Parts: sequence; C-alpha cells; structure tokens
Amino acid sequence: MNYETWLQLTDEQQKEVPDEELPEIPFEQLENKLTYSKMIRQDGELGWKITQKVKNGENTRWFPVYMCKIVSGQEFWYKFDPICGLYSLNLVGLEPSIEEEPIGNYGMQWINFMEKNYPHLVELMWFHHKFLTVARKVDENADHYRELLDKQYVKSYPRPDTDSFEELLKWEQERAFYTDSTTVRERVLIPYTEDLLGETKE
Repeated sequence: MNYETWLQLTDEQQKEVPDEELPEIPFEQLENKLTYSKMIRQDGELGWKITQKVKNGENTRWFPVYMCKIVSGQEFWYKFDPICGLYSLNLVGLEPSIEEEPIGNYGMQWINFMEKNYPHLVELMWFHHKFLTVARKVDENADHYRELLDKQYVKSYPRPDTDSFEELLKWEQERAFYTDSTTVRERVLIPYTEDLLGETKE
C-alpha cells in the first residue's frame, strides 16, 4: 500500500491493515537526508522505522505515529512525518478543556472507562482534539436516553397510589436504579469514537 492510499483510511481502518501491507515511502520522495522510511507495527503500536544519514554513517530508529508532550499541565500532540522524519504539532480544531466547559457525570464515566480499557483510542482522539468533544456528546446522549427510559418506566410501573413513605421511597429507588444502570450499560460503557457515536440509535 502506498502512503497516499494510507492517508485516505480512517484510524480504525489503519489499525486493521496487515503488517505486510503497511506503507513504505519511496526513496525519491524522502527528505532531510532520509534513506529509508517504512511503517512498522511494534508491540501493537504503529510507527515509522527510518534510516537517516549522519556524520559518521547512518542512524536507524523507530518513531511512534503519535507523541504527547505535557507542558505546564497541558497536553500537546504531535504526529510523525515519515517523509522528513520530524514531528509536527497538531493545533487544528482545539476543543474546550474540562475547566472551560465542564462535562457531566455520564461523560466523565465514559472518560474513565475509555482511559482504563481503550488507551489507544483515547490517544487517537486526543491527537485529533475529539476526546472531550465525544465525551460531551456521550453525556448529552446518555441524559436524553435516561429521560426516555424514565418515561417508559413510569408508564409501565406507575407511581404507587399510597401514603406509605416506605413504598414511595422503594419505588423511587427502583426507578432511579433502573434508569441509571440501563443508561450506563447501553449508552456509556461503550468504546465510542466520533464515527460510532454518530451511528447511535434510540
């Protein structure tokens, strides 16, 4: 596969490409004294193995596609350019921080779930400035879904017509548990990406 075709693939499609089909940059396209540049999957992570002419011969190293640097508590994401062998800072489409635009309970649960179980997807979304945006959308969708479940629950299990505090409290607790646990299971604990989120149906 050539590099131009590779760039047309989504992040999810790129992860599915077999090792033997990963792209290599033709020698005539290389810059900055590079003599070799090929994508290699190392420990399950995609990166570029490059060889560069140096003063005393050649230097061969492997670089991950994405790299993060934290400066004064803020994350900056870089992407490796296999043609010149350098990282470039991704500043396009910056999203508001949690401090600037707080995220609700369901969105924060999704963030914790993703960071624990799908760090590779988190890394990609951070680089493209989509992670917090997706978290906010998850939170919005989950709140809407819980409201829908609550209406369905009340319709199927009407509020008891009684003056008993214990019975009313039990009904409220069961209602809250059902709507919250179902929302978390069906709308929050899911490895969404921006594309998958757009496919979510009621």
